[in-house]
This record gives sequence, C-alpha cells and structure tokens, in this order.
Amino acid sequence: MTAKIKSRYVGREFVINFLFSMIVFGFIFSLQAVFQIIEFLVKGTFYPMLVVGIFLISLISAFVYIVPLTFLYASTALFSRMAGDRELLVLSSTGISPYKPVSTLMTFAFFGVIFLLAFNLFMLPELSYKNRDMIYRIRFRNPLSLLQEKNIVSDIPGITVYVEKISPDYELGNVSITYREDGRTNFLKAESGSAGYDAAGNNLVFNLNKGFIIISDSVRTISRLNFEKYRFAFPVSAGFKGVHMRSRLSEMRLGALLSNGGLNERIEVQKRIVFSVIPLIFVLLGAGIGIKLRQQSRMLHIGLGGGITLLFLQFMILGETLSLKAGTPVFQWFPVVLFVITGGIFLKMK
Repeated sequence: MTAKIKSRYVGREFVINFLFSMIVFGFIFSLQAVFQIIEFLVKGTFYPMLVVGIFLISLISAFVYIVPLTFLYASTALFSRMAGDRELLVLSSTGISPYKPVSTLMTFAFFGVIFLLAFNLFMLPELSYKNRDMIYRIRFRNPLSLLQEKNIVSDIPGITVYVEKISPDYELGNVSITYREDGRTNFLKAESGSAGYDAAGNNLVFNLNKGFIIISDSVRTISRLNFEKYRFAFPVSAGFKGVHMRSRLSEMRLGALLSNGGLNERIEVQKRIVFSVIPLIFVLLGAGIGIKLRQQSRMLHIGLGGGITLLFLQFMILGETLSLKAGTPVFQWFPVVLFVITGGIFLKMK
C-alpha cells in the first residue's frame, strides 16, 4: 500500500512538472513561428489564415523536441527536489528502493515513446512538407519576398534575378536581371535601384540606376544600351503560384523510405525511431542528474535540459556521419547507447 501511495505521489509531482515544462518549451519553440510572422508583416505577405496555419503547424512540428525536453526537465526537477528534501533517504529507511520512482516515470515515458513513434514516422513528414509548402506559396502573394541577397532567383518563369544587397524597403545594390521578351534574351545590369510590386497590373517593377542592358535577338545580333536611370516592369504570369516542390528526405513518407531502401533512407528511418525513444533515455538521465544536483531552480533545470538536448543532437550528427562512412545505419544509435550508459553511471554514483 505504501509503495502504491508513493507511486501516486511521484506520478502527481511528475505530471505537474511535465505540464509546466510543456508550456515553457512550447512558448520557446513558438518564437520561431512568431519570427516568421514578423517577416511576413515586413515583406507585405501577411495573410491571416495562412499565417495562423503556418504558426500552428510549426508549433505542432516542434513536438519532436518539446516532448523529450519535458521528460528531461520533469524527471530532473522531481528527483532534485526529492533528493534535496531527503525524501529518497526516507524511502530507503522504510525499505523501499530510492530508485523505485524511476520505474514509475518509465511508465510515463513509455507512453511518450508510443506517441512519438506515431508522430515521427507518420505525422511529422506530412507536417514538415505542409509547413514548407505554405511558406513557399505565401511568398508568391508578393513576388518581392522571393528576392534574397546573393542568391539567384529563378522561381518566376521568364526571369532570373540576382541581387547582392537588399534593404528592408527593397533598395537594391548590384542588380543582374536576365529575362525573355518577344523571343529575345535580354541581360540587364545596374549598380543600384529599388524594387516594387504592382498588384493591380501584376508586374514586378525595378527602378534602376547606372547600368546597361544587352539585347540578343534571334539573328544573333547584340545591342547594348547604357543608362543612368531605367524603369523595368516585368509581367508575372496570371495565377502563377510557383513550381511544385519536391519532398526532402525528412519529409518522405515511411512507405517511400522503406521501398527505396537506400542508405540515406535507412538512416532517416533510424533517426525517426531514435528521436522517438528519447523520453526513456532522458528520464533515466534526468533522474540520475537530479539526485546528484539537488537544486530546485527551475531556470537551472530548463537551461540544463536545453544544453543536454543540444549535446544529444550533436552526437546524432556524429552518428549519422559514422553511418554514412560505414555504410550502415547502426551508428545512428550511438548517442542512445552513450546517454544510457551515462544515466546509469549517475544513478549508481554514491
């Protein structure tokens, strides 16, 4: 009976810490989506329903990191408090192993693993592609948002644009434009200028300074015209919404990965499984660290959880590199083995 009461008590304390950390980490990861919304506002591509959709999908996609982090924080905070208040010592004096609460938390972690397996293998690829596609499509509501510094932009049919410098109000520096007009290929170069979008006429408008335009016609004659100021308007195709995006490896469905059967595809499957079992590892590690830490500072636990997670991700990258070199995905489990051993050492330390 005492053990059951203690398990109920530990479970309640763990859930309280879990919910608190879920709110905190959910807020932290939502900031990325907020910054995207700010970018849409600045670039004039703010469309409420699309932006809300992007925000929600970005937040849900972050569950792959939020859920493991909450398990790490909750277990560390719980065992730090129990060790600091000598509750683990009291358990030992009553004949109950001070590590019995770990098995209680492992039950919670098991359900977390089941959720993440379904989420990472089936839901996350769809959400990742949908999020990237929505961001890509929303940019075409204002083609100016496609312009990027020191990048060749060729998403709009008939025109290719390169800009070395772009200010927030679309003042441009070192502009190169190649476009097709009446069967001719024209090249336009300018030292500076500005860009705008005429929504009524559906035109990209460039007001350029100090440059030249080279016109090459069908009979291979070339003409060059120097200018001090030049206004260039390029009509965007009506209804144009961009090219169809190809799925990245991380966005491929499980069936497609398994059917391809290549090394990269097998590594991707193992990565998704590894990310799913992290709650079990983090509960073990968090319990060991909490018992030795004996600090009840929430900020310390949050910072420690973030640091450990970043370290785990670095070892994931190392495991992926080793897997690619060895030609087998088995090294993707390297961080799992390392952190399990570390957690066991912390638990056994006197």
